[in-house]
Amino acid sequence: MTRLYPKPLEGETIPISFLGAEKRRIGWSPEVGKSVQINDETDVDSLKRVREINEVQIFNWLTGRECLIELPDREMEALQSLLEAKNGEQLVYTREKVKGKLKPRFDLDDQKEPRRWLLSERLKD
Repeated sequence: MTRLYPKPLEGETIPISFLGAEKRRIGWSPEVGKSVQINDETDVDSLKRVREINEVQIFNWLTGRECLIELPDREMEALQSLLEAKNGEQLVYTREKVKGKLKPRFDLDDQKEPRRWLLSERLKD
């Protein structure tokens, strides 16, 4: 979970804080072997699956690092409505299996902040 893009297992929850969102245009580059951002000088003809995504910047409370999550418009709207309804609860991120694919899901947890623990508590278990 120390990567730039957090990918929790099904059912695993990550307490997060929302930092910001930005709309980007990306496409799959066969030469590079990964998705690349499209700007003015990018050759769009050589790219596959050209699309617009919302890149959400979050703070992952488990790792203590900033991370990015790529969301389609429908999931971004659901996140925005959840952020508007938030009233002091902790925002948590998880992924659930829908038709064989893991889809991002955001929920509100009653905890105000993530549970703190000591190393000595972890060593006893």
